[in-house]
Amino acid sequence: MNCREAITGAKTNRSSAARVITAAALISIFTYSFFVSLSNTIINEIVGEFSLAGTSEGLMSSMVSLGFMLSLFLIPLAQGRVQKIPALIGACIIQAAMLFASGASSAFALFCVMNVILGFSGGFIDTYANSAVVDAWGAQSPKYLGYLHGLFGLGSLLTPIVIFRLLLYTDWRGIYYIMAVISLLTAPVVFLLTRGCDKGAINAATNEQRLNKADLLSFMRQRRNIMLSLAAFFSTVVQASLMVWIVRYMVLRFDAAHLGALSLSAYWVCATLNRFFLAQLINKAPLKFFILGAVLSGAAFAIGVSSGSPIVMCAMAGVLGLSGGHFIPVLISECARGYAGKTTFTTSYMMLVMGFARIIVPLLLAYATTRGSPAFSMMIPVWAAPAAAVFGWMALRAQL
Repeated sequence: MNCREAITGAKTNRSSAARVITAAALISIFTYSFFVSLSNTIINEIVGEFSLAGTSEGLMSSMVSLGFMLSLFLIPLAQGRVQKIPALIGACIIQAAMLFASGASSAFALFCVMNVILGFSGGFIDTYANSAVVDAWGAQSPKYLGYLHGLFGLGSLLTPIVIFRLLLYTDWRGIYYIMAVISLLTAPVVFLLTRGCDKGAINAATNEQRLNKADLLSFMRQRRNIMLSLAAFFSTVVQASLMVWIVRYMVLRFDAAHLGALSLSAYWVCATLNRFFLAQLINKAPLKFFILGAVLSGAAFAIGVSSGSPIVMCAMAGVLGLSGGHFIPVLISECARGYAGKTTFTTSYMMLVMGFARIIVPLLLAYATTRGSPAFSMMIPVWAAPAAAVFGWMALRAQL
């Protein structure tokens, strides 16, 4: 074999490995997307089951986010030590076990503990799926991250529809058991998919350097990274307010649970359209589109809440998806710029910032609802959106 043939063969192996890695990430993230929307969709059934009131109504989502956040402290330590595909498979198995245990929980405290571990496994799936795609495609990763999050959006879109259909035949516990089986089946599918590919090529595509103190300090001192972090925090407040609380908001203000579920579907339809069909346009100027999306998201939330109409709020949920569906892919890809071989850290860091926001949001919304009103609680994302736009603009001004 001459040099040219060797180079061509290496490129072919890497391209094949990139496709397999992407397929494994897509399958894992699709299953994960069902779990993410699960408790938010059946929040009213769980609240009724355990007779919850006040801030405890938002506690289950916060526990999932807490577990997610705890995983993100551990994941950077595994950078360069743990292979990403085996980690994805193991996380899917743990997720299945915790979904089953959550459905079997007889007390709310036990349910919360299971949700913490469930969130912990989800952190591994989310981080490794995203970072593996960044590793595999390099400069082209924004395009494939768009597909990854587009598929996540499709799963999240289907979740409320599937769950409300299943509720005709079973209770919320039965739904957790069904989701556990789906998650458990994901592990062997990913294993068999990657087994037929050159393991050396897969490992080479996702190979990383071990994280050290100097890397961490250098990253934290960059003004651009600080601005991206703040932009991520406030944009997550906007999106989490819709995803976590819209069903509860529709019930408390309008007694319209079905419109809450429809709002989630409207959001995910439009977010998925954003990620699949606007990815190429957005990737030409990602931070500029982030800023524009944050401004439009704030306006959409303000219109929906101030209208006093559940129909208008539902329509504005769709606008929120169309205007902000690209937030997470943009933030992950922008944070990874200049950090090749360290994407597990950059991805887990960005996920940590978002996870911190997701812990706060349900408790904050529940408290604001109790102290004020459902409409008052939904003004929080209206205020957070312009803050996200400002910090996005500051990150743009601090380009590498």
